Amino acid sequence: MLGLIFTEILYELKKNNGVLGERELLEAVKKSLADHYQLEVSEKDVRKALLALEVRGLVTFSALKKNMRVVKLNSK
Repeated sequence: MLGLIFTEILYELKKNNGVLGERELLEAVKKSLADHYQLEVSEKDVRKALLALEVRGLVTFSALKKNMRVVKLNSK
C-alpha cells in the first residue's frame, strides 16, 4: 500500500507543476486513493510516505507561514 501512496504523491505533484501545499496534497492523495482503489488511508500514512520521499531526495518541504508548508518535487 505504501507504494500506491508514493505513486499518488508523485503523480499529484507532477500534475501540479511540481509544487503543491502540504494540506492540498494530503487531501488530493486521500481522495484519489479512495476514488480509484477504494482505499481509506490516514493522514499519518500519507505523511509517513512524504517523509520517506524526502529522505530519498525526491521531494523537499519549504515553509510559507508558521503552519503552512509547500511540497516541491525535486527534478533529477
